[in-house]
Amino acid sequence: MSYIPNTTIDNAVDLIINTRDFCGDEKRAIKDFCSDEGIADWQKVWRIANFRANAQWNRHQKDAGVNPKYTF
Repeated sequence: MSYIPNTTIDNAVDLIINTRDFCGDEKRAIKDFCSDEGIADWQKVWRIANFRANAQWNRHQKDAGVNPKYTF
């Protein structure tokens, strides 16, 4: 397994959140991002960034007053 810098993961999380806001294809966005950055293991980036993006997304929903039973 190769090391992926936190800045790359943070950028991927931002990309997932922005793609989610516009109802886009998150996985495709990560594939393209990794291709542009020269990262071969896009699936590793996806797993880590998606986990963190979900946590951040849930925090945003709770901060906005969404009932916790509707967050995942």
